[in-house]
Amino acid sequence: MASRKSKRLVLENFGPIRHADVQFGDLTVVVGPQATGKSIFLQTLKLVQDRAHIHDIFRHFSMVFDDNSAAFLGGYFGKGMADAWKEGESALRWNGRGHSLLELARPGKAKDRHEHVFLIPAQRVMSLANGVTQNFGQFDYGDPYALRYFSDVVHDLLQNEFGAKGELFPQPNRLNAVLRGPIQEHLYGGSSVAVDAKDFTKRLVLKVPGHSEGLPYTAWSAGQREFTPLLLGLYWLCPAGGAPKREGIDWVVVEEPEMGLHPQGIEAVLLLLLELMRRGYRVVLSTHSPAVLDLVWALQEFKKHQATEADVRKLLDIDASAYSKGLASAVLEKDYKVYFFDRDGTAKDISALSPSASLDAEAEWGGLVGFASRAGNVIAEVVNRAAIQPARRAARGKTKTAGRGE
Repeated sequence: MASRKSKRLVLENFGPIRHADVQFGDLTVVVGPQATGKSIFLQTLKLVQDRAHIHDIFRHFSMVFDDNSAAFLGGYFGKGMADAWKEGESALRWNGRGHSLLELARPGKAKDRHEHVFLIPAQRVMSLANGVTQNFGQFDYGDPYALRYFSDVVHDLLQNEFGAKGELFPQPNRLNAVLRGPIQEHLYGGSSVAVDAKDFTKRLVLKVPGHSEGLPYTAWSAGQREFTPLLLGLYWLCPAGGAPKREGIDWVVVEEPEMGLHPQGIEAVLLLLLELMRRGYRVVLSTHSPAVLDLVWALQEFKKHQATEADVRKLLDIDASAYSKGLASAVLEKDYKVYFFDRDGTAKDISALSPSASLDAEAEWGGLVGFASRAGNVIAEVVNRAAIQPARRAARGKTKTAGRGE
């Protein structure tokens, strides 16, 4: 179990980030427009904790950079990213200790060579080309390490454990029925996901009731294609056999878990993320979905006003089983943080999510509810104007009539 002591990462003058100072909770959510540095920040969070493990993985796949920091940074963050770090201007501090990214780009001699942060990247759909998993070596230099490593983990899981079983979802020994139900209903629509080994290649198909053959991956909905790699990552984090966590992993980072999903599908995914917290993982998300912040705001309010686990279950629309009660109770004990990555290069703490906050970034939840608020205000103006105009016309009519009477 990881220490629940507060963790803090500070980045300065790295890519689009001018200054980001983030203190992590049990669940930390980062929001903000595209190209504001969220992915760079999350990849740096992994690098500063998993430096030795990352270098070992590169070496395992015959990628040795010979102390060439620029080559490593291009291989880790993506080709061309080495120029984003300006030695002497850029800065990195992890839990108060300063680091140079060029230092982290070299293997070092750390005794701890385990992985502690599992990152599920935004590009995860690329890990299943036409429904076939991709291993680390099938990608090119310059493809981000997070994608390559995640794909390799998924590849190993599908080709070995699930390839032998033939069925990926639903799996009775993976995830509680309370979690499986919403996935079945809102993401797969009653269909099942299976591994088809025809033509000597294990690929995923969707088995739809009434169809004699499984639907190929390219025929799935966009949401199903986006969600399935995420599901595989969650399977890996929630091992079979009763172990609550994957050994050594303390953090789970998920980029944009809502991609391609209907709001009810997002709710199903949020349940899965709460399950990770219940198991003891520290979870970090990046998102463009107001539904994620709706949940965080509600849980923050619950904690302030002594809500019960029954209130949480009502919010999550789950039954009163022993598992559900345990999940609901667990999330009430967690700490929640939200940061907004602004276009000006700074990260602002908007954890309170107060609609009455003087800071627009907080009041509008990092811009996620800005349009809805603006639409409501404009509609109110139009409705009020429409109500006032007839009264004004009537008043003018009475004045004219009175004038003619005189």
